[in-house]
Amino acid sequence: MVKNRRFKIPVVFEFSGEFEIVAPSLSAAKQHAQQHCGLTLGTVHSTLPPDQVEWNFSCHPTKKVGKGCRCKESITDRE
Repeated sequence: MVKNRRFKIPVVFEFSGEFEIVAPSLSAAKQHAQQHCGLTLGTVHSTLPPDQVEWNFSCHPTKKVGKGCRCKESITDRE
């Protein structure tokens, strides 16, 4: 019988999209994006007023799976 082992696999989910921001200049718009726009798991958000920002992001991110490694066994894994 094969014993299952524990592994750590790094995964990066890349979302890309655009925020359309109303601002007096490109540098101000970039600053607004940096300071007021973000993403949490499940929700794109902005603290800017709705008349100053719109966004378009895909619901399906690019997934990159890394090399990974076997985890060190803990005492409870051996039992």
